[in-house]
Amino acid sequence: MRTAAVRRVSDPVPLVGDTTGTTWDRSEPVEIDRFLWTTPEHRPRTKVRALYDEESLYLHYEVADRHSYATTTTLNGSVWEDSCVEFFASPRPAVCEAYVNFEVNCVGTYHLGYGPDRANRTLVEPETADAIRVRTSIDGPTKRPHADDDEWWIAAKLPFDVLSDLSGVAVAPSPGTRWRGNFYRLRSRPEPLYAAWNPVDAPEPDFHRPSAFGELRFR
Repeated sequence: MRTAAVRRVSDPVPLVGDTTGTTWDRSEPVEIDRFLWTTPEHRPRTKVRALYDEESLYLHYEVADRHSYATTTTLNGSVWEDSCVEFFASPRPAVCEAYVNFEVNCVGTYHLGYGPDRANRTLVEPETADAIRVRTSIDGPTKRPHADDDEWWIAAKLPFDVLSDLSGVAVAPSPGTRWRGNFYRLRSRPEPLYAAWNPVDAPEPDFHRPSAFGELRFR
């Protein structure tokens, strides 16, 4: 099982693409480098950073890909059918395997839910989702593939109040807290691509597997 550090910071965390010289320098990047279920000719790199403060969790994805697209424009829509990155995490692994799934396409449209498995999910309400912040290098509301496609990034701020409201339990990590979780990358075109940070042992594409989560160590 892989482990990743999520460091606590007190300085503001900017939602920007170039993280050099910012609070993001304190993060410890991990790679989404386990390609699953398909054998794409091109295996794009995806780097993930994670930080937190008293109020929020911050995520930053850098994606190198020669093909990016997005058609989903509605909250909690089918963003996994687009060029997409994801974060799944169980904030109370010692109590239950219920987990958060945050999935966001390359133009910043996202899907956020909580529950014990794929079929039983509670989705974030629009009025609560207003507190979430997502920034991306690609202007929406949609994205068509282009010959100049090369890379894109996503930066997100997930307030713990939103995660607490969604899950019905207090979400407030501190140094020493352990979550179980995974980082994912996927797309459907031009050929299906599925990649994970921690390996997923499943006969067919399925990221909704808490048993395949790695460990997130808050410091």
